[in-house]
Amino acid sequence: MSFPKKREDVEKVVEEVESRHEHEGHHHHHHHHEGFEEIVANLQLLVESLNARLSSLESRVSSQGLEVARLYKVLSHLVEALMASSEEEKREALIKALKTLEARG
Repeated sequence: MSFPKKREDVEKVVEEVESRHEHEGHHHHHHHHEGFEEIVANLQLLVESLNARLSSLESRVSSQGLEVARLYKVLSHLVEALMASSEEEKREALIKALKTLEARG
């Protein structure tokens, strides 16, 4: 489920909810209306805070993904080193592994 991002989207949802209530009977509707605006305002704040958390989480997850990819590259260089037939090839593969580990961003 995605959260409504814009105020208009939230208002659209509110209108839908209000129209459903109207179908259920008018006497119900006026009773709740005063507190309703306040609830909507609070929901809007909640949605904004959730969206902010979501985007910070997304950036953390993608940086973890990059770290995992880096570790796989290091491993592949280590495997290269293990399978190398000459000392020179081993050395080059190990140097690559080190450089990959040290690389940032």
